[in-house]
Amino acid sequence: MDANRRGRIESTIQQELNVLISKEIKDPRVLPLTITSVKMTQDASHATVMVLLFGQMDELGSDVYRQKMDSCLEGLNSAAGFLRHELTPILQIRYVPQLTFKEDRGLENSFRVNELLKQIKEES
Repeated sequence: MDANRRGRIESTIQQELNVLISKEIKDPRVLPLTITSVKMTQDASHATVMVLLFGQMDELGSDVYRQKMDSCLEGLNSAAGFLRHELTPILQIRYVPQLTFKEDRGLENSFRVNELLKQIKEES
């Protein structure tokens, strides 16, 4: 599959999963979240969906946040089959990729790097 087509499918999956998760998933483990990116394999058989719980990290301690994120990921991964089934008529492709949900740590990592740079600047 060429990169342009794969990119369009990834974008569609991201948009549709944002809607489906907020409206269709009733699992109490799944908290309000945002899908930050979707990356498919070259053969489009598997898609990794990166998620982020907005606003939760500021309000909760990092241990509580980690527990809530782990629980949320369990709920999403258990609903992956249902979500894949719901994506089938929307995507209109022969094989809808298997979905795996993972935490997007990009924002957390950038905050950490920023703090480390501040400490270095203060020390010098």
